[in-house]
Amino acid sequence: MTVKARREPLLVRRGARFDCVGDGLCCSDIHAVGALTDDDCELLSMISEDAFDRHEGDDAAVLMMRSDTGRCVFWSDQGCAIHSRLGSEMKPSPCIQFPYALTATPVGGRISTQHRCTCRTLGPLPPVTSEEARRCMTDANGELKIEHAVFDEVAWSAEETISFAEYEEREADLLGALLEGKSLMSVLDAEPFPALEGMTWPDVADQLYEFRGPSRAAVASRWFADAIAYLTERRERTEAGRPWADAFERAGERIVDPVRPNQVFGDWLADDLWSMRWTHWGSLAKARAEWATRLAIARRIAGWLDISTPKQDNISAAEAVMIVDVIGTTDPWDEVHRAIRER
Repeated sequence: MTVKARREPLLVRRGARFDCVGDGLCCSDIHAVGALTDDDCELLSMISEDAFDRHEGDDAAVLMMRSDTGRCVFWSDQGCAIHSRLGSEMKPSPCIQFPYALTATPVGGRISTQHRCTCRTLGPLPPVTSEEARRCMTDANGELKIEHAVFDEVAWSAEETISFAEYEEREADLLGALLEGKSLMSVLDAEPFPALEGMTWPDVADQLYEFRGPSRAAVASRWFADAIAYLTERRERTEAGRPWADAFERAGERIVDPVRPNQVFGDWLADDLWSMRWTHWGSLAKARAEWATRLAIARRIAGWLDISTPKQDNISAAEAVMIVDVIGTTDPWDEVHRAIRER
């Protein structure tokens, strides 16, 4: 019998929190804001002739960023002009949806979140709710937008495939251990920097160094590359810029009770596990090796940042997670996913 992947009911991971408080990092060149729909482009064209551009290499439309600030053309110190003047429902669909994503499974739609914005990772934030996520993830036809789908069989390792029901039982313990934030490498049960097919880790670093320029995404790529180069070959750092510092300074003012870095890292890892996007690349065992690698990179980056107080330690962990979250969705890192050998 074929088991269908279902959007409903919407399922929220325990411990997930988010509230858009206007730090503005997601409205910057830390990533491309798109792809815009035809309806988005039509509306934006009515507001400004310079609102969007076609992404290099394909025909996908993305919001235009200002050359002087690296922020969306509609962003100012007062926040999003479209949001404030026309209402949140008039914003482009990628802006409305961020940071939510939806994975259809045999028992319903899993809501996950991206961790590249301080509105997701720092300060006291309300729990994610299915009601708010639904509003953000519904398209013009009233349908929930799916990013990924998982069916009844899940690869636990190269040798073992289990039912989704059994996977849920095993996953619950893993999620709990990650959210507890203790001995994360032991929880992942994998060594960072596993053997790669057809490339080496220094090759990966060199490819990430090729992302040049002053954009936040390019700087993040060089931080990530520096961490790989240091951890695998003890090369010296090349990048120290923090063009995203203003967002973290604003978010830092909200912090009342700093959390431990491992809680920040564990929350991010739990979301990646819960999203099940890793099934696109293979087994959970393979995903664990990839997560162990990005965790090692995040810890190295956080150590290079300010860890002078518990509050700064909290902020530095969130900043490191932003970097590994962003670079984890790039084309060079897709190649790494393919190159990691199955376990």
